[in-house]
Formats: sequence, structure tokens, C-alpha cells
Amino acid sequence: MNPVSCPAPASAPFNFVRLAASLLALANFGLGLPALAGEPAAAVRATDAEVHQITWLMPDSKVAGLGTGRSLGFSDRLVGYLSEHLPHIQHRSLVANSKRSWQLLARGEPVCIPAALRTPEREALAYFIDAQWVPPPQLIVRRDRVERVPRNSAGEVDLARLLSDSKLRGALFEGRSYGPHLDNLLKQAQGSSAIALYAHAGASDKLLNMVLADRADYTLDYNFMLRLRAPDHEAIQRSPPPASGPGGDADLLTLPVQGAEEGMIGAMACPRNAWGMGALRQVDRVLGTPAGARFLREAVEGLLSPDIRRHYGPKIDAFYRERARPSKPG
Repeated sequence: MNPVSCPAPASAPFNFVRLAASLLALANFGLGLPALAGEPAAAVRATDAEVHQITWLMPDSKVAGLGTGRSLGFSDRLVGYLSEHLPHIQHRSLVANSKRSWQLLARGEPVCIPAALRTPEREALAYFIDAQWVPPPQLIVRRDRVERVPRNSAGEVDLARLLSDSKLRGALFEGRSYGPHLDNLLKQAQGSSAIALYAHAGASDKLLNMVLADRADYTLDYNFMLRLRAPDHEAIQRSPPPASGPGGDADLLTLPVQGAEEGMIGAMACPRNAWGMGALRQVDRVLGTPAGARFLREAVEGLLSPDIRRHYGPKIDAFYRERARPSKPG
């Protein structure tokens, strides 16, 4: 009788030990078993992948990303700090706009974003660790258009009404998150003729220049972007921006947006795979310390106005106390 076709006796006990061993062997060889808790299989098998090089996707703004001289932004200061404290890893910088950056992470490329906001869609593509506290974005508008911007009794911009006004032209990023509240309002206004979306290199600076040149009436960004654009932003950190002639940044005003009062947490993001988990574990060994938290705070806090530091002081303190301890990428 062919032993392969011979049925097992009905009384033969089920060998759970042998089954468990077989399943473990399959897992070790990656033969089709589903990942645990929805995680990629590679991340389950090798959360400490070796990382020899990280390519940092820098913002496409000369003042927020790859600046020169004293106009270094947060991102290039952060990469410089990590290069010094993780010398066994080669750190490269590549300028990329937000849309392109997330396309690369979605493909699982060995790249990381030094400053990004978490969203549910992005959490499906990347692991994150918190890195910075930032104030909510504000409306940056031409001074000669401010009376036409709808505002409530507290002077806050009614963004939903503004986005429905086709007589005022908005210029915004494509693929950028402005925080949950603003993202929701922008999603509802999707397709509006009042909004133009841009994703080309240098978008951050060019959008502000478009508003100055009267090619748009407003944009959304952090109010410290105007401070960073000044020739000597270190001096401006100690005093309000000086007045300038026609066409200068003093012709722009920043206004708070109704419903967007809470500060936000900027995070570092790497692809949601074994390499990304390993890269963020290495980074967190540097940043999850009192010295790392102190660096992160100093890199951003000097750009905040005295009013913002006073208003959000307790929340800023609480964030950096927690950041001084190791965290787990997630």
C-alpha cells in the first residue's frame, strides 16, 4: 500500500507540538504568514535592521530646510546634530517637496522625513517618533486684503467662509498636512476655484513670494516663517520684524484661524518596514535623552514669539520633559 495515501487512524492524537514547529519554520522563512497586529511582516521579523545610511528628505524651503549661513532651518540643524552623534551612519540630504517625500516613504525607500505631522493616512506608511512642539499654522495675508478676510469677534479667521470666497485667492501646498482641523476644512473645500495647490521645489518660499507679488492673497504657514526669511533672523528672534518698504515681508500679516488653537507635535518619519524601525531606534537613542530634548527645544523655541511662548509655556514644558526619555517608534 502506498504509505502517502494511507489515512491516519481515527484515534491518532493531533500533534500540536509538530504543528507549532512547522508554523515557526514558515514564519522564519517568510512563507506567507500574516504579520501580527497589522504590522508588515518585515517589521515583525527584524525591528532592529542594520542602518548604515539615512537619506533625509529636506523641506523644499531655503529657510525651513537646506538654508545657508545663519539661516539654517530646523531640519538641517537636526540632521547636523544627528550626524555628529551617530557618526557610524552616513547622513545624506535630498531636497524634496511634501508630495514627493511621501511617495518615497510609501515605496519603502530608505529615506526619512525630519519634520512631519502624523495623520491616519501617513501612519499606514511610516513609523514616527515625536521631535518638536510647534504652534498651529496661521493665515498669512497681504496687509491690504486683511479687511476682506472674514473673522470672528476674537479676530480669528473663519477659514470655511474664506475658502468659499472666490474673490480672494489662496495658495497652498499639495500633499502637506496643516493639522486635523485645517485639513478637514481644506478637504471640504477641495476643488474650490479660490485655492491653487503647488508642489514644486521651493514651494514654501515661493508661496510667500506669490502673496507679496499679488499673485495670491493668502496662504497658510507658521508665523515664524516670516521671521526666518529676514536677513538676520537671529536678531529678529529678539524683537518684532522691522518695517520694510513696499513689497517687503512687513506687507504680510499673520492671523490666527478659528478652531486651530492647539499646538501640534512635529515628528520624524521613516518607512513602515524593518529598515525604518531600525533607523528611528538609532535616532531615538540620541534624542531620547536630556541633551537631545534640550537641543530639540532650542532649535525651535527661539523662533517662537514671546506671546506664543507665554501662552503655550506649560504644554511646551510638558512635551520636552517627556521627549527627554526614550520613546518607541510607532
